[in-house]
Amino acid sequence: MDEGGLTEIEYETEDSRIRLSRQSGMVMPAMPAVAPAPAPATSSAPDAVPTSVAEPDDNDGLEVFTAPMVGTFYRSPSPEADPYVTTGDQVEGESVLCVIEAMKVMNEIKAECSGEVVQILAKDGEAVEFGQALFKIRP
Repeated sequence: MDEGGLTEIEYETEDSRIRLSRQSGMVMPAMPAVAPAPAPATSSAPDAVPTSVAEPDDNDGLEVFTAPMVGTFYRSPSPEADPYVTTGDQVEGESVLCVIEAMKVMNEIKAECSGEVVQILAKDGEAVEFGQALFKIRP
């Protein structure tokens, strides 16, 4: 990490994820995570991190989909392409919601649940944090 001037690196396989982050001059491993689960209620997956961004009054029966990693949020695969989803779209578990760019790698983020996209909370090109609310989906 010193040689490359990196402050964070993440490695993911089908069943695990390892994130190393430099904090206070030290390289510290983050908690390993399992692959994200479809229902964020009691899972230890990254998308299950509770977030204070979404207001409880607005979540009446809605699933809050959170960022599984730190990076830059993009609504479409390229600047000239249509967004993956818009408000009102129906999504399935394998539907791509967005892309999060991390270390020059474009990571397709899938819905992992079925329902209607009610609200898109992140702006295109915006830096997002791990656990930040990105979408509200009505199952």
